[in-house]
Amino acid sequence: MRYVLTFAFLAAACVVQAQKKVVNEEINITKEREVSVPKATKLTEKIPQVPSTVKEKKMNYSFFDRKPTGVEEVNFNPNVISPQDNKAAKKDDILGFDNYLKLGAGNYGRLFGELYLNTPQDRNLVYGINAMHNSASKGPIEGKLSGQSNSKVGIYGKYHQNTYEVKLDAGYENKIYHFYGFDTTANFNYTKADLRQRLNMFNFGATLENTRPKPIVDYKLTTGVNTLNNAFDASELDWATSLRMFFPLYEDKIKAAINAEAYVTHMSDNLVENPDRKRNLFRIEPAFNFDFGSFSAHLGFKVLSQSDPTVNAASSKGYPSVTLTYKTPAMVYIFGGYDGDIVRNTMRSMLLENPWLTESFAIQNTYKNKDIFLGARGELYNGISFNVKGSYGTYQDLYYFDQFDGTPFSPLGSPLNVTKFDAVYEDKHTDFFNASFEVGYSGNEIWRPVFKLDYNYYEKGKFEKPYHRPAVNARWGNTITLTDRLVSSLDFYYIGGIFARNLEPFGDKPYVKLNDIVDLNAEFTYLFTDHLAGFIKLNNIIGKNYQRYYNYHQMGINFLAGINIAL
Repeated sequence: MRYVLTFAFLAAACVVQAQKKVVNEEINITKEREVSVPKATKLTEKIPQVPSTVKEKKMNYSFFDRKPTGVEEVNFNPNVISPQDNKAAKKDDILGFDNYLKLGAGNYGRLFGELYLNTPQDRNLVYGINAMHNSASKGPIEGKLSGQSNSKVGIYGKYHQNTYEVKLDAGYENKIYHFYGFDTTANFNYTKADLRQRLNMFNFGATLENTRPKPIVDYKLTTGVNTLNNAFDASELDWATSLRMFFPLYEDKIKAAINAEAYVTHMSDNLVENPDRKRNLFRIEPAFNFDFGSFSAHLGFKVLSQSDPTVNAASSKGYPSVTLTYKTPAMVYIFGGYDGDIVRNTMRSMLLENPWLTESFAIQNTYKNKDIFLGARGELYNGISFNVKGSYGTYQDLYYFDQFDGTPFSPLGSPLNVTKFDAVYEDKHTDFFNASFEVGYSGNEIWRPVFKLDYNYYEKGKFEKPYHRPAVNARWGNTITLTDRLVSSLDFYYIGGIFARNLEPFGDKPYVKLNDIVDLNAEFTYLFTDHLAGFIKLNNIIGKNYQRYYNYHQMGINFLAGINIAL
């Protein structure tokens, strides 16, 4: 079934949103496994913060970690929430719109629009709609042959009572991009239809959660469906359900917990063997949580069962899950533990990570057989927060993105001479090491920086290098507020240690190292009135047409300018 979305959004206003602190304990090595239902397109509710009196002036930071692809710009924006004093409260009234419209345009034929409409947030029943369109008619290679488009629309609703809360959301997203990784000096006479890839994604989710204080049983039940189909008649339906329950045993100091998840996935593509397949995964973890003030612990055991015809096997695994945390008198948390799991890989997750995958690629889950971690988080001085963590462990069936050796085809069935990728898996056990460091400063209202660094090492197996898995990721974001009317940000992005297989027949090495990615972005927002603002975004100021994936150069310097209107 093919779905077509035709809508134009003339939309948007500048929003500075509330975000989480830098001291998040969870840092994942490859890609994070979400216990809840997979989020389809970030079309979740957008409910503004209710102004309240805050005694301490603290700043919350959150990284907007996007992998640079040809479908989206590289954006790394540490958004901030100002302390609720008079000046900042006024600024929050200007930027924290319940309902807003945002319009923008730029080079490369860029058109942008965003719209949020919400009912008043002080009612038991809250609902709203949001929509976004972001397109560039031209790209870095051969003009319109490398254009891109992303459009989405979503609705949500929430009903709140004293004892429970119900949430519903649904959405649709359409992504269009092109396989422009080819030799532009050759005369291939490709058309946009020859190179086009299209992703249609629908999602629906529902959540029932307890809101009764100090309940006998605390619970949260979530279920949802994500669907995907593309231009090559590949499709996937992913139904996920999760249940979290907590049982207080001794005041708030000891609790029993049960986390249960079920994933039922049906997918179809042009794979010669098993073109239609069902992939299921079930996970349950009984656990005990202890909290004795300065010492807390999580002791659990995960039991997982999966069936996957791709590997012609049904298997069950068990992993202990232990986290010990000590809180010092200076409010610094030192934690360590042991964990294991199965990391779900789906058609949707892989296409969103690498949009230039071939029309039919292998999909199987990854075993994280061992993960030993140690770290610390807290606030060093007034306004300086940090999070540091190191992990060592073992993966099985870890995937890389390698160049596809077969003949790629267009959606119309004609052969192409373009670069596409395949998902390849390391059969052997792969030892890994990850070190992550994050620090943010919020003691100054004019300048608020945040810095994060990740280093990853993967043991060599049957592949010479961990193809297209970066060794280093660094992000340095700065939010600068010189006046009540002017807010700006300057963000630095670095990715290094990316390798691809060498396709040159007489190459000295079987692999080639891609140039390091150095990206600098800036954004300026000027508030004309309490309900009207103008903005300018500058992306890839350094102007390098870097490659995140082999043979796919990214846009050089590009800009977006527009206005924000409160509705």
